[in-house]
Amino acid sequence: MGKYMISINQFADFQKATEKGKERIIKQQKNPNKIKVSYYQLAKGGIKRSLCKGGAADCIKEVLDELTKRKPIEKRKQSDRMVSMEALNRFLALKLPKILKLPGITFLKKSDYKNSTTINGVDIIVAPDLIFTATVGGKQIVGGLKLHVSKSKAFDHQQQETIASGIYQFIKREVLKGTQVADPEWCLSLDIFGGGYVRITAGESDLISRDKTVYSEIKRIWDAA
Repeated sequence: MGKYMISINQFADFQKATEKGKERIIKQQKNPNKIKVSYYQLAKGGIKRSLCKGGAADCIKEVLDELTKRKPIEKRKQSDRMVSMEALNRFLALKLPKILKLPGITFLKKSDYKNSTTINGVDIIVAPDLIFTATVGGKQIVGGLKLHVSKSKAFDHQQQETIASGIYQFIKREVLKGTQVADPEWCLSLDIFGGGYVRITAGESDLISRDKTVYSEIKRIWDAA
């Protein structure tokens, strides 16, 4: 990792944040909370398993059954349960992209790759939830997907496009081997409470790197924090 780093989700937030909001984001990146609670892990796990099985509904129903049985007392856990169940039902209502139903699609082991790529001197931690490949027209194409579940902080369409662009740049720079190729339309941002599945076109593949001012701001605030 280099001197400057930011997760892709926080990068998407940073672009639209106030000055104080940007300062808060960078402070969190420099000094992450080591005991930060991760929300909706059961729901996210079910969604990822479903995606790897062509959108299999049984993966989601199993998690819904498990959450239905739970009767948490703590308010945080009650909220986690309710939002998780809503997220799972929303996922079931989404139409699975054709890419994820291609015959012969293979999901790659994420631990075989680093989780970040450097853009304009800043390490962008992309960490896709899924990296997959399939052969189409004689080409082995590689794509990726990042899942976001947050009812209170859903991303707008522009933010999801930025994330999809980041996935494409990550795949192109850090994942491809041999004759493999990346396709921006195979790079998906999935926001359950936002715009669902969002992908980009070839002309939008460099969205994450176009605005050099954002990177200058990250470095300026990082150095001052």
